[in-house]
Amino acid sequence: MNTTISTLLLGAIILIVISGCTRFQRLTYMYSNEALKPNIHRYQDGGDSIYYDFNVGSVPVETFIFFYGGSGCASWKAVMPRYVEGLSVSAKVLLLNKRFVRDRSTGMFGCGKDFHQYNNIEQWVSDYSDFILSQIKKARNQPKNVVLVGVSEGTVPAVRVAAKLPLVTHLAIIGDGGYTMKTTLKILYEKGSIFFDPDEGWKRIQANPNSIDEMWYGNTYRWWSQMMDYDLMPFFLRLDIPILVGMGENDQSVPVESAYYLNSEFQRAGKENLTLKVYPKADHGLNDGDISYRKDFFSALGSML
Repeated sequence: MNTTISTLLLGAIILIVISGCTRFQRLTYMYSNEALKPNIHRYQDGGDSIYYDFNVGSVPVETFIFFYGGSGCASWKAVMPRYVEGLSVSAKVLLLNKRFVRDRSTGMFGCGKDFHQYNNIEQWVSDYSDFILSQIKKARNQPKNVVLVGVSEGTVPAVRVAAKLPLVTHLAIIGDGGYTMKTTLKILYEKGSIFFDPDEGWKRIQANPNSIDEMWYGNTYRWWSQMMDYDLMPFFLRLDIPILVGMGENDQSVPVESAYYLNSEFQRAGKENLTLKVYPKADHGLNDGDISYRKDFFSALGSML
């Protein structure tokens, strides 16, 4: 597939995954007066990212909920705050875009070389950690609960940072489980959920694994070479905090078996801190047509808190 076409498709998928609304509704909202206003977070190395924040319920709040950007370069602006509808506790929600993701970026027309340069696992972990610590340090009242939410690719930095920072009290995951990317793609290919051969693509990537110029289905060869065999399970199993995982039974991006595998590994390790919710007929974003199960998911998270 042409690289430009695959990038456009990926951008469309990302926005559809994040929100059940139509693309027109999302774009309209981004330019409305009700859309969240951007703030700037500056990193210790001099770089920066856009972030957003808003409160749910009354103030002061005892819970801080942190999101980090998912796959690609779509901004959180298009989908928040309605994304967390159903949250049943008072909370401050903070959303960090990745570096070089613009305020109104949809990811539809490519992400740029600067973005790809910084789009790697260790940078995600460093930036997310920096943002969380900075926001908590400057908070007037220290939160009782610090919650990380990982959506799809965002599971990687969420789990890594939860394992790194003792102040994290809860973890919530949407649309991911315990499989590596390679296993995920293999099962999706066998199910007919994807039409490209991951083994063939992997051969091409291995020939130039550090390239940020060559692309395969919307991401650089370097991104794929880092993600393909990356195993989060050791980091998951370090965690003793409450973990909530939400998966759609008909997820076409990550097979539901990945969540069942994660759950079974926790059981095998004798750990009882993981709660798995599988939603019948739901997709990668916990949507079933016009029905969104995210309301139920965030209601369950509120009950945990």
